[in-house]
This record gives sequence, structure tokens and C-alpha cells, in this order.
Amino acid sequence: MAEKLICPICGEPTRVWYGHPRNDRLCGKHADMLKAGEIEYDDYEEDYVYTDTREFVSEDYEDEDNEEDTFCVICGEFANGKEVCKDCYREIMSEQDELDKNQKPWELKDYYYNLKASIGRLKNYDYVINNIYRLYAIAWSLKRIYKDEQLSDRVFDDVEKMIKNKANLKTRQADDKDEQTDKVIIAVTNAEKNRAIDGHICKSSGEVMIDNILYRNHVCHAYQKTVKEIDSETERTVVSDWYVPLTASKGIYIEYWGMDKKDYQDNKEEKIALYQKNNLKLIEIHKNDINSEDILEDSLYRQLKKFGWKPQED
Repeated sequence: MAEKLICPICGEPTRVWYGHPRNDRLCGKHADMLKAGEIEYDDYEEDYVYTDTREFVSEDYEDEDNEEDTFCVICGEFANGKEVCKDCYREIMSEQDELDKNQKPWELKDYYYNLKASIGRLKNYDYVINNIYRLYAIAWSLKRIYKDEQLSDRVFDDVEKMIKNKANLKTRQADDKDEQTDKVIIAVTNAEKNRAIDGHICKSSGEVMIDNILYRNHVCHAYQKTVKEIDSETERTVVSDWYVPLTASKGIYIEYWGMDKKDYQDNKEEKIALYQKNNLKLIEIHKNDINSEDILEDSLYRQLKKFGWKPQED
């Protein structure tokens, strides 16, 4: 005999549509409430709550302490059997509310991996933690919206490694916190100002424009990537502004030349020479090119296609 499916909230029969029961087993009433946004599943409490009050929908829910002693992967506080504590969970939910709910699965995954790379370059521990909240928010949004657990299955391990790698920042920041307060505020403000849509923290507003153009046109890209074809032992290490992969070993490099200083121009000419010497595909964007975003977008799109990039099919 088939198992009788009942609503986990009230015990009424699960709603069935053309012979297929709901995966979450909700009854008709609570399915409608979920669709209307009146209730939602709380990942931390592992139960349904009212969206506005955060109170449990089920009247017979008992908030019992978990016997397992676990500690928050983010802050190290007691987590009562969970991977994050209640305070960090609230911060994650706050970040989740700010995410674009219409992003496609691949966009959320792209955002996750770009943000993860950006966190690795951060030098301020407080800002590392703030971005880790967002990393969790992205992973949980992918699971909640699309039932895709790819990121939620790995985010704990990713964050655990980040916290371990950034432990020296936490110690150093505690030692000179008062002296660094103003610098931290400036760094955080600038980072937010220069954050692209996909999470890349760029060096200027011009770079943000270019990164966003790549993102909007579904161009898979890496930011600040070492040019591996150039031998750093005999020549020099070159880091490109962007890299667009075409195959496993070949791709297109993009450089934005946004300054006029002599030493900058000397460095520019040296990098161009190395790109040419190694027969690499290079797209150059100059300071005047960002005066019109529409023209730049059209030009960049055409140059990418000329070098062999193909638009992604939906």
C-alpha cells in the first residue's frame, strides 16, 4: 500500500495535481500560503514560519535544544546542532532578501564562484565575514528557489577554509583596530562602490561597467587572471583584467587602459608586447571607450565574436 502523504504543518492530505503530489507535501491551504509569500521554510529552524513574524506555522512545534554540540562555522559561537548560529543566520537571511530573486541558476552559481574568488583577495576580516554571509545567501537561494543543492552542499567546506585562511587577518585586525577604523571604512565603501553585478570587486567604475557588460551578455569570464602562456621565469608575470575561456586551454584576454601616467603607459606597452610575442588574443579597451556604454557593449560583443566566442544558448 502506498504511503499516505500528509502536510507537515497540519496533517491534512497533500495537494495532488494531475496525479502528482507536491514534493514538499503541503496541503492546498498551506501551498497557497507559500505561493502568496505568507509563509516560508526556515532553513535554520527546519520548519515553516510566518514570513512577517517568523513564528512557527505549526502549533505543536517544540523548540527543543539539539543534543549535538556544534559551533558556527562563521563566528565560532554555539550553533545548537546547526552549521551557523542564530545571529549569523539572521545576517544571511538579510543578505538573501537583497538578492535578485529572478536570477537563473547559472547566474547564481557564477555569482557564488566570483564572490568566493573576491573574498580570497580581501584584506579586512570584517569585510570577509560580511561577504561570507552573502556567499551563504546565494547557496541557500539556489536550493530554495530551484531545489539545486550544488552550492549548499559545498558552502560549509568553502567557508571553513576561508575562515582558517583569514585567521591571521582577524588577529592582526584586533591588534590595531582603533588605528585602522578610518581605513576600513574607506576600503569597505570603495569595495561596495566598485562591486560588479556578479560579485567581482573591481578597481574602478570603468572596470565595473565592462564587467557588467560581460555579465549581461552571458560571457563567462574571470577577473584578474594570470596569463599562464607568458613564462614568468624568463619574462614577467602578467595579470590580465579579464579572461574569457574558449576551450580548456585557450581564451581571450581583455585589458582596460584607464590611466595616462607615464609609468602606467610604459607598463601598458610592455604588456601589449608580451601578448603579441606569445600570439595571444587580446581585446583592448581605452579610457574614452567607456564614455558610451551602449557603443562599448556593441563593440566588445563584436570583438568577442570575431575572436571565436559564441553566445550562450538559453
